[in-house]
Amino acid sequence: MSGLTDLEAQVLGGVSRDLLGRHAETVAQWERISGTPGERAAVDYLKGELEALGLEVTEHRFESLLGWPEQASLDVLTPETASFEAITNSFTPSTPPQGIEGDVIYAGQGSEPDLASARGRITLVEGMPSPLKVLHAGRAGAAGAIFIQEGHLHDMCVSPVWGTPTTRTAGLLPTIPTVSVLRPDGERLKALAAAGGLRVRMTTRTFWGWRLTPLLTAQIDAPRDAERFVLLSGHHCSWHLGAMDNGTADATILETARVLSQHRDRLRRSVRIAFWPGHTQGRYSGSAWYCDQFWEDLRDNCVLHVNCDSTGARGAVHYHATCMPETRDLAVGAVHDAIGIEAEPERQSRAGDQSFWGVGVPSIFMTLSLVPGEMAASQPAGMLSTAAAGPGLPWWWHTPEDTIDKVDLDVLVRDTRVYALATLRAAASPLLPFRYGASAREIRAVIEGYARAAGDRIDLSPVLDRARQVEDRAEALDRALDAMRADPEIEDLSLLNATLQELERELVLVDFTAEGPFDQDLALPIPPVPLLAPAGRLVTVDAASDDAHFLATELIRNRNRVVHHLRQAADAATRAVTLAGGAERRT
Repeated sequence: MSGLTDLEAQVLGGVSRDLLGRHAETVAQWERISGTPGERAAVDYLKGELEALGLEVTEHRFESLLGWPEQASLDVLTPETASFEAITNSFTPSTPPQGIEGDVIYAGQGSEPDLASARGRITLVEGMPSPLKVLHAGRAGAAGAIFIQEGHLHDMCVSPVWGTPTTRTAGLLPTIPTVSVLRPDGERLKALAAAGGLRVRMTTRTFWGWRLTPLLTAQIDAPRDAERFVLLSGHHCSWHLGAMDNGTADATILETARVLSQHRDRLRRSVRIAFWPGHTQGRYSGSAWYCDQFWEDLRDNCVLHVNCDSTGARGAVHYHATCMPETRDLAVGAVHDAIGIEAEPERQSRAGDQSFWGVGVPSIFMTLSLVPGEMAASQPAGMLSTAAAGPGLPWWWHTPEDTIDKVDLDVLVRDTRVYALATLRAAASPLLPFRYGASAREIRAVIEGYARAAGDRIDLSPVLDRARQVEDRAEALDRALDAMRADPEIEDLSLLNATLQELERELVLVDFTAEGPFDQDLALPIPPVPLLAPAGRLVTVDAASDDAHFLATELIRNRNRVVHHLRQAADAATRAVTLAGGAERRT
């Protein structure tokens, strides 16, 4: 493609179709439920391939709390009798062997208002099972939940707890059994529920327990500044044979590692490879464990997380670039420059082993290439913004049909080139390839929206003033960095890059996490600047009520936290502008 450097062209030209095919076929021969022998076999293969590249591989082993479905059934008892095909979900509890019986009510989309009459009943809910819907149903006192899926039954995890639970979050694990049925059966159940007197028996049997899980890491060391690194990661576990999710992505990571290792002398930062266990069966237990265990290294040295999932799907023609505001140009530019396609930028959602936001690590990608709407599965809220009406992951996602015949090697090569170019640019660019004004503008605009929604119920002017200050300094910084990028003669940039990283840590913390540096947010949809998102709720509660006083106090404390992070960001941006202005040319 035009606009590529010689190094970039060499890397893209080096991507091997044959090796990608071999890796994908090999990994997809095993069913890779986390904590099982199939996962072990795949890990041994990945480890051997990394070692063949001359990389030192570390295998971590640790206990993960895992869950997966084993058996489910759904029988109508009254006003007629019938049996329906059903599956259950990971981290839903098992029923007694004889199942549970209950009256059924239709609960629409499973929102809190939809569940007002759910206590003691089994709810019938539209769409794929999701952690939020199951959490709402459990809190409403439902006895169980039946979900209506479209076209195919997709295996899902319904725990909202990110990674291994703590004493604070263990109580949020699902407490009610869940099953899914297909749309025709769901419509029949809806009709019976509408007529009244619908009673069913549902049974679920699930595995729920601790298993030893393996996590691989390896590093392509840069000749200078080797302690700083780009993290390129994906999960090695799967549902069923998981050829696309995530066998092809594992192939993409191996091939990206191979082509970049051939040019390691040109890297300015190292590239760390990681393969996670416990993706869906552990609700990201692997990447969350890694964040816990290597928090300081990630905080100090990880400049970017490049997440790789579900590449190479047959029929994939649409591209979206999941990103943060500051990484948008990198993500979209890598797609355009690698394969000549204009990708739609999309804000990162709380999914896909994005376990490092609390540490302040920016990220790009999760899934990349999508199939047209007529081939797509409906996605749960918070997974993708697309639905079956638009581009999305294919219908075989999270089903037994995710087999090697669903892979298109031409698409896999195309996707891998994008990952290779994005990772290379993050690791080889003299300056970190981010634009900070975009993030600062978004943060300021979001806070303005929250302030309007709250009216005079809380004063957000202190945080808004700080946000405007950060925006002004971040835009000045972008201008200074643009001038530097146009000058190839700049010499030592290590101090400037370290200062940019300080700024980035604060922007990510403000925009993408409520829990902050030392814990994980739940696996639920998360809005921008989440600490201030509850401001709009103030106008919905009686100003004299206890709830209003509690919420106002919480928001004031949250306001102070956001002000603190924005102050740190402003200081870092100011120092970065000074450093950029004082950068010296080579002589």
